[in-house]
Amino acid sequence: MRRFTLLLAGAALWLFLAAIPALADGGPHVAATNSGSSTLTADSCAGCHRAHTAQGPTLLKSSDEEALCLACHGATGTGATANVELGVQYTAANDGTPANNAVLGALRGGGFVEARIDTANPTRVGYLRTAVDLSFRTKVSVRTTGQNVTSAHLALVGATGVTETGKAWGNGALNSGAGPTVALECASCHNPHGNGNYRILNPIPSLTASVGTFTAATAPGAVVTDAALPAAGQTRNYTVIQTMGGTGTLLASQVAALPGYANTMGDYLHRTVPWDPQVSYTTVGASNGFTAFDAPNGLAGTFDGQINSWCATCHTRYLAVGPTPYLIDSGDAIFKYRHSNTSNKPCTTCHVAHGSNAQMTGDFSKVFPYPDGTTAASSRLLKIDNRGTCEACHDPTHTVLPGVQYGPTPAPYVP
Repeated sequence: MRRFTLLLAGAALWLFLAAIPALADGGPHVAATNSGSSTLTADSCAGCHRAHTAQGPTLLKSSDEEALCLACHGATGTGATANVELGVQYTAANDGTPANNAVLGALRGGGFVEARIDTANPTRVGYLRTAVDLSFRTKVSVRTTGQNVTSAHLALVGATGVTETGKAWGNGALNSGAGPTVALECASCHNPHGNGNYRILNPIPSLTASVGTFTAATAPGAVVTDAALPAAGQTRNYTVIQTMGGTGTLLASQVAALPGYANTMGDYLHRTVPWDPQVSYTTVGASNGFTAFDAPNGLAGTFDGQINSWCATCHTRYLAVGPTPYLIDSGDAIFKYRHSNTSNKPCTTCHVAHGSNAQMTGDFSKVFPYPDGTTAASSRLLKIDNRGTCEACHDPTHTVLPGVQYGPTPAPYVP
């Protein structure tokens, strides 16, 4: 009997040790906790580090940084709602078995191994004709299942469709080549200890170059303002499901409470939120029932310009502010004429941050050259197959009529 009691106690202890950490949003990544400004008795250090039995550099409890991050945020990770490998957010902390986790929605940044971007079925409606072009509202819906990515910022194990170049394209001074070859890790872009910024983005990304010289941004870098931390027990919304202006769906609980909620809701292009074909497109403005600002941090007045500046801390020669920079010679031999990035056209309009499943199969797109002249069928983190991203915003023929919808009618329309 005593032996049986000891066995039960041992089993209970094992279950306790193996329990999945149910961390509040932010988990061990909250700056005020890790800086000691809110408490000097925090236990978050032990979530990632071991003082004497570390298995990786900087006293990491995993073999390396990537393995540590994926222990929570990977396909078989435990303890986080955001699965950056499969490109989804769960309604509760991942239990290590994706099939057992209810999906809240598709991640805004796609995934490093799979993504759920419905790249083959965009929908657009023209709403304003000018002497130059017709403006469109375009929606890129969410797939019900994941698809292998064809481009990613970081090539993780299992990403069968990704050929990693390691290039920081356009980094450096004018006429300094295509860009240096760099080593990119999760903490290159994110601060795992927290810093109070949107998605804990480093104002100055930390990269080391193996070929060439990486030119780091000058202090203070680019800060992307974050909304306040949610209340205890609440989790942020990291999906493409939003309401007007980015407000109202900052929390996962608010997403699940939306009328007609389904985890396939949302819009990957999300320049205007919500997308609704029943809206009048004769003029632009809030009177039409929509807003032209997408702000996943809930701060519509700051997000677009800030995220552009942040992307440009690495891709320094990509940013081209102004109405017609494609008509102006930048002075660089490679990045000579560039698409404009005005305040309401952030980099994230066309590109995802983690990985895209878009297919580049057209005769032109599948051999589209990188800035260094090499070719590959990479989707360049775009959200629509081939170069459909261009047609999502432009009508070079001047033959499309305002108000005419092209592509399938997404359901639900909103958000």
